[in-house]
Amino acid sequence: MTTKKDYSVPALEKAIMILNEISETGELSITEMHQRLQIPKSTTFVILSTLEKHHLIEKCAEGKFRLGPAVLHLGAAFARQTDIRAVARPHMELLVQGTPFTAHLATLVGNQPVYIDKAEGDGFVRFATTIGQSLPLHASGVGKALAIGMSDEEIANAVESKLEPLTGKSYRTIEEVLEDIRMARKLGYAVEDEQMEEGIRCIGAPICNASGKVAASVSITALAKDLPVFKLQQIGERVKQTADSISRDLGYAPDPHSTQENG
Repeated sequence: MTTKKDYSVPALEKAIMILNEISETGELSITEMHQRLQIPKSTTFVILSTLEKHHLIEKCAEGKFRLGPAVLHLGAAFARQTDIRAVARPHMELLVQGTPFTAHLATLVGNQPVYIDKAEGDGFVRFATTIGQSLPLHASGVGKALAIGMSDEEIANAVESKLEPLTGKSYRTIEEVLEDIRMARKLGYAVEDEQMEEGIRCIGAPICNASGKVAASVSITALAKDLPVFKLQQIGERVKQTADSISRDLGYAPDPHSTQENG
């Protein structure tokens, strides 16, 4: 039995440590890097000179260093190469495998969620949803999940003129919509309980991109009888975990000290 060797380049390891530390703090001096990372000042100086030469960092007016434009170039290249549908698809299929649910992936176009992908479960019923279909922000699982990343003011402006009731459970006021989204921020997922169509329930969760912005949402759609109220929390957590997995694959690294509730 052979043991896999742990190949490592010490100078490169230190350079990555420095870049990570600058990305977390914003700006750092050579002394601060030395104190935080326990890298000798002479070594830190050489690494910084190399990173600056390649525009991965740049010197500020106060003599501190911050990330440079080359980092943005690399991030943009990663974003171009990452198709959210290709990333999300296997997660969506796994989410609905062995269930009567249908998974949807959506993104905002203007202030309206639009389906960009769909994965069917094993149920007999097939929902007549289509790629490119737009939905109400405040009355759909994917829409509410996308609204988690919006401020209360943005949500109010988006739905102010669109509160005509679709079912007996539809919201009539802006405050009802906002209270629902505030709860969704706390839970990490949103529930649509027959507010768009009677007999249909949806649960959606937000997907974040590498910059931490809500870029899309994933949801499951089900007949109300297949998604009873007592299962909402259990299935909601599964949808949230799926969204979190997609977010990680898109490069999102959540701040362990941050919370969902904001705006």
